Amino acid sequence: MANKTLAKYTEPTINGLTAGMIFASTAMENIYQAEIETGGRGVTQKYSNDTNGAQIRVVRPLPLPIDARELGAAINGGNFSAYAYQPESNEYGLNIITVIDDQVDIPNVRMDMIPVDVAKMYIQNIADKVVLNINAIKIAARAYTCFSQEHEDSTKVHFTEFNSGTDKVLDKMIECNGKLNKGDKEHGVSNFPMKDRIALIQNDQYSALLTSNGVFNLGGANYVYDMLRKGSLDAEAKAPELLDNGYLGTIGGVPYHFVSDLIIEVVCKYLGFPDNTFDDVLAHVASAHGNLFGLATDNSIDSIPCPVGRGVRLQPLYRMGAACIMPKSVSWLVKKGWVNPYDLKDIFSSNVTWSYKAPGSRQVLKATLTAGSTTGKFTATLKRVVKGASGQTSEETVSTGFSGAWVVGECESIAEFLTAYNANGAVKGTLAATDFGTEKTLSGVSASDKVTVIVVDADGTVAISNTAVSA
Repeated sequence: MANKTLAKYTEPTINGLTAGMIFASTAMENIYQAEIETGGRGVTQKYSNDTNGAQIRVVRPLPLPIDARELGAAINGGNFSAYAYQPESNEYGLNIITVIDDQVDIPNVRMDMIPVDVAKMYIQNIADKVVLNINAIKIAARAYTCFSQEHEDSTKVHFTEFNSGTDKVLDKMIECNGKLNKGDKEHGVSNFPMKDRIALIQNDQYSALLTSNGVFNLGGANYVYDMLRKGSLDAEAKAPELLDNGYLGTIGGVPYHFVSDLIIEVVCKYLGFPDNTFDDVLAHVASAHGNLFGLATDNSIDSIPCPVGRGVRLQPLYRMGAACIMPKSVSWLVKKGWVNPYDLKDIFSSNVTWSYKAPGSRQVLKATLTAGSTTGKFTATLKRVVKGASGQTSEETVSTGFSGAWVVGECESIAEFLTAYNANGAVKGTLAATDFGTEKTLSGVSASDKVTVIVVDADGTVAISNTAVSA
C-alpha cells in the first residue's frame, strides 16, 4: 500500500521546532564502472541493430592437416601430392538472449514536485545497469567455460596459483600472460595475439601491483615517483579513473584494468553462485581471439506517453550475449589452494544444467536449517524470492526441482563447503527434495555439531543454508 504520510517526509525539526526543507536542484548519481573491454581487447565484439535474431552464428575454418613433403621421397614424394583435403569448419552459436527491457513509468505529478529532470536521471540509471551487465556477462561467459573445463580436464585450461607468502602478483601475472603464448593447437591457434589481450585485476590486487615488490622496482626514482603520483602501473599512463574503464597501465604489452567488486558480484549472479564464490580468483588475462560478445541496441531507450496515466514511460531494449569458445584463450590467477565451484558436479551429477544466464531469470533461493527436537534432527526448508510487477518481493516455499547435500561444519561459501565435504572422515550426506520441509535425522551428528546445507536447482543456482546447532 502506498505511503500517504506526507508530513513524515517534509518535517525536519531543530530543538523541537519544525524547520523548512527544500529539494536540491540536482540528484545524487549512482556510481557504476564504465565498459572495460573495448577496442577489440579481451573480446571480439559484434554490434548489431537487429534485436529480432536470437543467435549470431560464427563460422571458423578448421586448420588443414598439411605437412611439407620432399620430392623423390618414398612416402608422398611424387610430382603431385597424394593428398587432397576438403575444408571443414566449426560453428559457434553466440546467443543474444540476455535482455534488459524493464519499463519505467514516471508520473507527471512526481516530476512536478521535484525540480530535477527525473526522466534524464532514470535514463542514465538504465544505461549504467546495461554497462554493468555488459562487463559482467563477458567475465561470466569465460568463467563458466574455463572453470567447467578445469573440472573435466585441467590440462585444457590455464590456471596459475598465487602463494601470498612467497609470490609477487606482478611475477604471477607475467606468468599468466606467458601461457597465452602457447596458443591452442586443438583450435588451430599457434599463439594468441598480443595486440588483443587484456588483463583484468580484481580490487584487492590493485595495491599489490603497486608495492615495492610489484612495478615500483622496475625503474629509477623519477619513474617510480611518476607512478606514485598518479597511482598508475606505468609512468606513461595517466592517473587511473576507476569509474571509467579502470585502465591502470600497460605491462608487457598488455593493458591492465581494474574490476570493481560490484561487477564480480553480478558475475556470480550470472553463474548462480553466492556473492563470495570468486574471492580466491585474483585476476585473468584474456584474448579477444577466443571470446565473443554481441550487443543488439535497437533504439536503446524509447520514451512514450505513459499508458496508465499522465506521465512518461521509458522503454529500454538491449539484447546481449557472450561466449568463450576456447578455454585456453584465458589465463587465470587464483590463490593457492583455491577450490573450483564446479566441483559441485561431483555431488550433484544429474538433473542439473550448469550454465550462465541472466540473473533476472534465475531463482533467488534462500535455504534455512533449524535444529530439531532431539540430537541429530533438523528441518531444512527452501524458499525462493518472487518479484512482483512493481518490483516488490515476497517469498514462497520451493518443493520440487532441486536437491541438496549436508556436512557437519560451519561453511560460508561453496569453497568451504566442498573442502569440508571432501575431507577425510567427513560426516556428510545428500538430501532429496522430499527431505525438505520435514524434520529429518542426519546420521552422525552430535549435540555440539553445526551443520551446513547446500542446495542446487535444475538451472545450477546454488544456495547455502544458515548453520544450526543440533538439539
